[in-house]
Amino acid sequence: MPGGELRFDGQAIVVTGAGRGIGRAQALLLASRGARVIVADNGSAMDGSSASTDPASEVVSQIAATGGEAQAHREDLATQAGATGAVAAALDAFGRIDGIVHYASPCPAPTPITESPDAEMELLLAVNPQAAARMARAAWPHMAKQGYGRIVLAPSAAIYGAAGNTAYAAAKAALVGIVRCLAVDGAAHGITVNGVLPSASSRMTDAFLPEDYRQWFAERMPPEKVANAAVWLVSEECTANGELFAIGAGRIARVTLAEADGLPGVADSPEAARDAFNEVRADTRLSYPANLDERTAHVGKLLGD
Repeated sequence: MPGGELRFDGQAIVVTGAGRGIGRAQALLLASRGARVIVADNGSAMDGSSASTDPASEVVSQIAATGGEAQAHREDLATQAGATGAVAAALDAFGRIDGIVHYASPCPAPTPITESPDAEMELLLAVNPQAAARMARAAWPHMAKQGYGRIVLAPSAAIYGAAGNTAYAAAKAALVGIVRCLAVDGAAHGITVNGVLPSASSRMTDAFLPEDYRQWFAERMPPEKVANAAVWLVSEECTANGELFAIGAGRIARVTLAEADGLPGVADSPEAARDAFNEVRADTRLSYPANLDERTAHVGKLLGD
């Protein structure tokens, strides 16, 4: 039976990339529901270069104008001080940390792997999985002590494969591993960790989508429609854990990790693997393990162990 309005009164939530796009929509929506928000955004451009604007302060002012509470955090999340500082800012300003919603990421233009510089991947990895892990590590003792926490990370549909997106997709795919492992670690402490694969109009889509498609995309996929669903994932009522959801245009779809049952004995020689390959690929007997222990137990059963 549906309940009442989801509220976050008294909670302190860090939202990264909160100066623009989905993060901004998320920060404004959470604040409108009573959350005290750390608006984390250093104003960097899409390629990670510095920018002269201060979008975090602009969002804080918007929240304050409607009676909400927010503080800006402008440090670079690619650094340890910047990532852990986002959690410290919540503790300093509000005395607690209840949630983290991590959207921040540079998004360089699609680049062939032969032309992709090391610095590009290093920055993407630093702002995505490394910052996520650092924020979780900083928040973990406080969440575990209070027996409650909500973490929402943002992988990307780029993990399915996209031309010229190796560095970006690698960084986003790493977030999937963090979601799954932290979900296992957090279960005993009332901490849930989930991921969203967002589709929303943003600076990224403005920069890379063809002009005729861009207008349709902006009309159908506003950032607010991602933020709405993510508010549910970061709420106390939501008990989903270790899950991935594709969200956009009002649609929510579960994204799963599945493994076919496979064929025994076909890896006994390279030739046996070759001869069975089409049958292996056609196998539709799928399992959906929630964690490595479940996967190991299922494979053991298939092997008769």
